[in-house]
Amino acid sequence: MEFLILWILCGVVTGVIAANKGRSGFGWFLIGAILGIFGIILIACLPSLHPQTVQLASNPIISERAPYRLKTCPDCAEEVMADARICKHCRYEFGRS
Repeated sequence: MEFLILWILCGVVTGVIAANKGRSGFGWFLIGAILGIFGIILIACLPSLHPQTVQLASNPIISERAPYRLKTCPDCAEEVMADARICKHCRYEFGRS
């Protein structure tokens, strides 16, 4: 009886972790119920399907201009902020516009 409860518990934990990662909770519940602790380990190793968000509010310089615009340096082809006068990568000086 304890063995059955353990397998169901592994399925529930696997399903909850999968749902939090944007995956099918029920499908992963079944996988967790079949594989037990190995299902939990498997879903823990998989990446999240949720898009990564960038927090700009912690940097006050960027958050003032957010959403900020970028331009491409003609010398090194790296992206720099549109307000930049000098490229931070190659020190190219942009003309006044």
